[in-house]
Order: sequence, then structure tokens, then C-alpha cells
Amino acid sequence: MRDTRRTHMKKLTVILCLLAALLIASVAQASSTYEDYYNGDDNYPLIWAHMGVATYLDKSSLVCQDYNPPCYTLAINVITVPDADRGNREISRVTTMRFFYNWNDRKMYVDRNTGASDWRYLKPTGSNAESGMSMYVGEAAFYLDYGKKFYGSRTWYDSYLHRNVTVFNNSFYAKL
Repeated sequence: MRDTRRTHMKKLTVILCLLAALLIASVAQASSTYEDYYNGDDNYPLIWAHMGVATYLDKSSLVCQDYNPPCYTLAINVITVPDADRGNREISRVTTMRFFYNWNDRKMYVDRNTGASDWRYLKPTGSNAESGMSMYVGEAAFYLDYGKKFYGSRTWYDSYLHRNVTVFNNSFYAKL
């Protein structure tokens, strides 16, 4: 009786491991299904993808609103496509995002209420909730307008990891 239970437990364990492997493989496959450019147009690069939602930039919409070195204000349109990881191509929203940059302090801010100048600091080593998509859009906008990396030009100390980290790698800039 005891041997029969062990045999059944082994079979059950093998089946559960196989199911887990299949699930992991399908999740890995889904995570790589975002298009690098919206509808193949390199004017709309993928800038952020999270939980099925793809965020693309409209490079042609980039506007410098204030050029006063070392401070700059840029605005750019962002396109949101939900369920992009499952093949959806319909745009659900187009949003204008504004960014303020202080080059000397190396600080980037996003306008919480576009046009109202209600700036929120985007910490280079912040979590997705703190910085996330906004920081990626802001970094891309700065690079597109000035040809210089903002946060990506140096390493930053991450107090959670207790080491210096590079926020953006060269592949991020290559598709812009």
C-alpha cells in the first residue's frame, strides 16, 4: 500500500512539474510578443511594456517648450495599446507627457497634470511605481531632442541593491 502511494505521489509530482514548465514557457513566449515599433513604423518605438500594455512614443510629436540650459522642458505624445502582448493593435489612448530636466543636478521630473507644471521627481533607481514608464519616456525624449543620454549617461547608486547600476543600456537608445 505504501509503495502504491509513493508511486502515485511520484507521478503526480512529475505531472505538476511538467505543467509548471509549460506554464513558464508560455509566459516567457508572451513576454516577447510586443512589437518593437507600432505597426512597424520606426516613428513609433516601443518604450515600455508592462502587464500586456505597450507604450509607444510618437517621435514626430516631440516639442521643446523651454530651452534654458541647464534646464529644459520637453513634451511628447505617448500611445497606449492594451493587450498588445496578445496581438491587439488598437490604440486606447494618446497622452501628451511633459518633462522638466535640470542637467546640472541630473534630475528629471514629469508633469503630473500636463500644462499645470505640477512636477514629480523621477528617481533614476526608483521602482515602477516611483519612476517606471514616465522615466523611460522622459529619457527617450531627451535623447531624441538633444542626442545626449540623461540618466543613462552615468551609473547610479541603488540603495536597495547596495551597488551602482546602469539605468539604461545602449539597446534602449538604438531603437530610438
